[in-house]
Amino acid sequence: MQEHDYSQVEQQYYRHRHQTTGWQSLVQVLFSGILSSADDEDGRRFLTLMGGNLARQYPLPAGATLGELEDNLNQLLSHFDWGVVKIEATQQQLTLVHIAWPAAPQGQDQQLWTIALIALLEGAYAEWLLAQGGQSFVPLRWQESTREGALLFRYQNGL
Repeated sequence: MQEHDYSQVEQQYYRHRHQTTGWQSLVQVLFSGILSSADDEDGRRFLTLMGGNLARQYPLPAGATLGELEDNLNQLLSHFDWGVVKIEATQQQLTLVHIAWPAAPQGQDQQLWTIALIALLEGAYAEWLLAQGGQSFVPLRWQESTREGALLFRYQNGL
């Protein structure tokens, strides 16, 4: 995959961001409770399921191109103040680069927050792609985080 510098996208997002106070603390309590009351894999599966449920409650408009898909995803993400996504496509895969995702509330466990948010986004992105004509047998999975903090999700057969 080609290396991209998304720092300008991230900076632009933060300049226009309208942060709602309080919601992160509530979500942190929920994430922490879910991940501490179940084993790691069960907690992540539950959050992935919840991400899919959220995506069904907030369906994407149909898009004819990857550009429209990216625009529609970003419009929905802005509704939640959840950052920005860029889509990189090859003939074999789509990579969703999630930039400027919400950080854990100050003083809270950033690692737990990141694990939970990744699981939630996996479920949401998978459901949104399925609703756009994707195949249920093609998985969408988080692959890695970049040095700059972007989350990379890959939609590819055989993952």
